[in-house]
Amino acid sequence: MTKTKAHISLVLITVIWGFSFIALSDAVAVLAPETLLLWRFLISAITLLLIKSLSGNKSKLPWKEGFVAAIMFTIAFFSQTKGMLFTSPSVAAFLTGLLVVFTPIFEGIFSRRSPKVKVWISSFLALFGTYLLVNGSAQAEAIGIILQITGAIFFALHVVYIGLKPELDSIGFVAAQSLFMAVFFGLLAAFNQTLVLPGKALSSVLYLGILASALGLTVQVKAQKMISASQASIIFALEPVFAAIFSAIFLHEAVTLRSLKGMILIFGATLIVDLNLKINCKTRSIEGGL
Repeated sequence: MTKTKAHISLVLITVIWGFSFIALSDAVAVLAPETLLLWRFLISAITLLLIKSLSGNKSKLPWKEGFVAAIMFTIAFFSQTKGMLFTSPSVAAFLTGLLVVFTPIFEGIFSRRSPKVKVWISSFLALFGTYLLVNGSAQAEAIGIILQITGAIFFALHVVYIGLKPELDSIGFVAAQSLFMAVFFGLLAAFNQTLVLPGKALSSVLYLGILASALGLTVQVKAQKMISASQASIIFALEPVFAAIFSAIFLHEAVTLRSLKGMILIFGATLIVDLNLKINCKTRSIEGGL
């Protein structure tokens, strides 16, 4: 996979993640958050283990790395979901969007080198675009803000952690991570006595488990072998853009001029990254031909 293909792959995955908000809106009306997440990641794990078995891939699952990633992702998802009880959806979306700023900071700390200026410019453009996209609502309690920022921090750490493990088998890594997350959320569902079958939410859970998690996370891990964590996080800022588009189409939610400006800014931020990648690729090709 080339850098350009990695970029395109992540954009396509954000389309799937954007539509997942429609699936989530249906599923949370039937299932408790921890129960929904249990089935989502259990289905993801089963799907990937089947693919791994049928493909003849006999490599061992990276249990240690999967466990570490699962802890980060579990905290991120739980903080985001719990925070929704104390913040409006728009505030939650904006605060989660802080991952585009946290990611280059963490990447700089762990790799001991600061991301390029273009990455920082793109990050803040994407963040401001997210602010415009969600209309800047200020309905939030302090505990909700803390939880949402905690979620953004751990989402960013997860992106950076994946970038530090380019040698891992994508399918095996996501399978191990999904298994641990299913266990974590299963224990939480049992403790809260919310453990039930998906029922009417089955189709939504299948979409979230197979496409959004099994496929989406596997592609993310594979693509991050080619591009940096901070560049990937900027592309992920497209997720609320596609969520807004699908909400307008399927839920008939209005798209305002303000939110449209936000979409344009986010698209612009991703194009800056894409242009940078293409320039780098062309430069290397010319150097290689000399």
